[in-house]
Amino acid sequence: TLNPEQNATEEFTFSDEHKYARTADIICKFNDEVWLLDIKTSNSLHKSYDLQLAAYAKAWEEQTGQKIDKTGIIWLKSSKRGPSKRKGVYQGRGWELRIVEDIDENFELFKLIYKLYALENPTTEPIYKEYPTTLRL
Repeated sequence: TLNPEQNATEEFTFSDEHKYARTADIICKFNDEVWLLDIKTSNSLHKSYDLQLAAYAKAWEEQTGQKIDKTGIIWLKSSKRGPSKRKGVYQGRGWELRIVEDIDENFELFKLIYKLYALENPTTEPIYKEYPTTLRL
């Protein structure tokens, strides 16, 4: 979990209840709020990214008991040309932070789509069921 000594961290998130897992790019404290951020290098941003962030946030909350206050995407292919003069707008040359609202609503959409996927793919198994704790070279 995020503690006062940590400013930001990459974290593996999982949901035992909903059966999914993934690594969140950044979990940090910003303006006394816990943020979950994902870094994207795609040419455009898609609604599916919002659903992905909500799933990460809910998995983090399930796993740690710590609420995610805000989610967002750090988009590294933005057409922004420099810093914004507007309060609460975070951007620079070629990047921007897109704040994604409605975590609960996006999570409900994620669960619906996940159910549809499960209907179409009833025998899907995880690629890895176990991870080694040691490696040999």
